[in-house]
Amino acid sequence: MRILISGHKGFLGKHLLRVLKTSNLDLKTNFLEKNDFKDPAVLGSKILKNDIIFHFAGVNRDINEKEVFDKNNLINESLLKALRDSSFNGKLIFSSSIQEKSGTLYGEAKKDARIKFLNLSKELNFKFYGLLLPNIFGPFCKPFYNSFISTFSFEIISNKTPKIKDDKEISLMYVGDLMDNLIKIISDSEINFKENIYIEKVSTVLSKLSNFNDEYIKKGIMPDINSHFDLSLFNTFRSYINYQEFFPKKYNNFTDDRGSFTELIRFSSRGQSSFSITNKNITRGNHFHTRKIERFSVIKGKATIKLREVLSNDVIELYFDGETPSYIDIPIWYTHSLSNIGKEELITCFWINEHYDDATSDTYFENV
Repeated sequence: MRILISGHKGFLGKHLLRVLKTSNLDLKTNFLEKNDFKDPAVLGSKILKNDIIFHFAGVNRDINEKEVFDKNNLINESLLKALRDSSFNGKLIFSSSIQEKSGTLYGEAKKDARIKFLNLSKELNFKFYGLLLPNIFGPFCKPFYNSFISTFSFEIISNKTPKIKDDKEISLMYVGDLMDNLIKIISDSEINFKENIYIEKVSTVLSKLSNFNDEYIKKGIMPDINSHFDLSLFNTFRSYINYQEFFPKKYNNFTDDRGSFTELIRFSSRGQSSFSITNKNITRGNHFHTRKIERFSVIKGKATIKLREVLSNDVIELYFDGETPSYIDIPIWYTHSLSNIGKEELITCFWINEHYDDATSDTYFENV
């Protein structure tokens, strides 16, 4: 089975690539590059009759609305021609938007393309999914671009005050939920986008993000993330932290003539605690999580913790010493490892925000 992705370097495209890494599907992945849409012959040569095509490429910012419309129209007309020339008979998934009803030229371009793809699918008998997507939010979304949640999160963490221009209700979907449905499309499973859409006022979302800042950033308290929406929002919020500067976080260590006492974590959510003893010169981990929040607390020994965002080559390396107990909260979609670099046993305490279940462990192995 072969997948083609346009816009693979964008927010949705990169998330799809990450999620494909965690699937058990036997897939080959190729890409439709920006320049391919300028040459019909090149574009047509990349498309095979039975491909599954995810068409994310598009333009939603330019010098004026007409440029946005024209550039989107060029991209979509090129793909329409290539599909027709190849007698396409696979699956086409097109990311349109509820902006179709906004009265903007961007919305008009999306609607026009979706209808043309739909009509062509009936003519050539291929499967077409025209997704009218709401405001998609999630980790790694570019601030000041598509999602007000990414903008607000970035501003709050940067000690700036977000401003609400229009406190209206917004339809929201977490990017992870969207990706789950896209994987179902690949495997011909039933999809249901409506159950993953949240309707929230802008001020409500801002209040939650501000609370994350007050509790987590300023006080080190794990906030209430028991609902799926709040967990998704929190994982989005913390993706804008500069991990190299923020961690490791030192604990408050209280000492007297009896010894010492250190509080490891305060949390307003359910979770599970554990500890490990790691022998000299041993490395644990080399895996990543897509939803779980995991705190590592080094309380004895010396360690390095390495992090690398999936799809990136940049490695963050942090040093921990049990003489000054410290912690790090592992970000999602970062493969990570823990190494004992000292001369004695390394003792590490762990906390995760859910009870461990082998069947849904959310653990995917990949070397840092």
